[in-house]
Amino acid sequence: MSFVGNENFIIRLAQRVKQEPGGHLTVLYRPNCQRSVVELQEHGIKCVEFSDGFSFLIHQLKSVVQARLIFADNYYAFLGGCVLDHEQTRIVQLWHANGAVKTFGWEEPRTKDRSLSDKKRFQKVYDQFDDFVVGSAKMGEVFCNSYHQPTEKINILGYPRTDLLFSNEKKAQKRKQIYSQHPELRDAEVILYAPTYRETLTGEIYFELPQDFTTMLDQLNDDQVVVMKLHPQNNDEVKRLKQQNLAHVVWVDDFTTDELLLVTQRLITDYSSVIFDYTLLENAQEIIFYCYDFEKYAQIVGLQKDFNEWIPGELVYSAKELQQLLLAPLQPTDFTAFNHLWNKENDGNSVQRVLENYFYGN
Repeated sequence: MSFVGNENFIIRLAQRVKQEPGGHLTVLYRPNCQRSVVELQEHGIKCVEFSDGFSFLIHQLKSVVQARLIFADNYYAFLGGCVLDHEQTRIVQLWHANGAVKTFGWEEPRTKDRSLSDKKRFQKVYDQFDDFVVGSAKMGEVFCNSYHQPTEKINILGYPRTDLLFSNEKKAQKRKQIYSQHPELRDAEVILYAPTYRETLTGEIYFELPQDFTTMLDQLNDDQVVVMKLHPQNNDEVKRLKQQNLAHVVWVDDFTTDELLLVTQRLITDYSSVIFDYTLLENAQEIIFYCYDFEKYAQIVGLQKDFNEWIPGELVYSAKELQQLLLAPLQPTDFTAFNHLWNKENDGNSVQRVLENYFYGN
């Protein structure tokens, strides 16, 4: 586990594993997932922190090679060095996003400049996965192209994390909690700005807003509130922006981006996968893609080739264009076609289908 958000699936998985003779679940997690670990441990789930290195090889790798079933939410380099009997051990890629805007693997622009040995090493990891659990044929196609995998490995069962987006009771509870702690959002038009981070050619992470964006904030209507939720990798930029006392901006540090989607009428993003979850919510009305560095980003990080064809909203390149859209009356968007493409099997029952698939319904 290197991303939070799959707690519901992990808890259900632990319950199912206990029904197997001698079955038990161990969660190996990255240090950034401590928030999830607290919840999992409350359910009696064994959680062990790990980082790549000698300690992992000595202490935790044994848990991996002895497992009968492994769920992974990311690319884990150590898998390439594991000698596994795939008749006895099945490795399932759940990934950490419901869809893909950015490219990765073989589709990423920087891959072509990698050494032959690097490319072989990457492919060795890709080939370790027996299945890729996805919510749509479209996402399955992305994995086939990005990891050079056959379509037979694609399991279109639904993306487990999206089940919570269909739970009316849990959504209502979370909204009540958000409004209670942040009453300034209750009667406002909530605009969530959730961009992703940027990378240089050599992989350094950064994020820097254009000056005209912060100037644009002054022009918003009185009833509009902008909740800024930058990627966790950009904490330094968050600190800098907080010092500026930006107009109409509210900082909500006690709720995650996923949780804040529940009270958002307008979503401003760029290349983030947050769009694939947002469009499943009944309160979702508009998405604006503020891509001020579109060409640069496409060349360095890479975007899906047909990105411009299926994005469910307006693509703008300047704060002036963004301002025009934000000041216009809110017009609810029909996300049906987009969800048919990317969320076909995400219907609130994904966890159950995944468990039935890997435990044969017993």
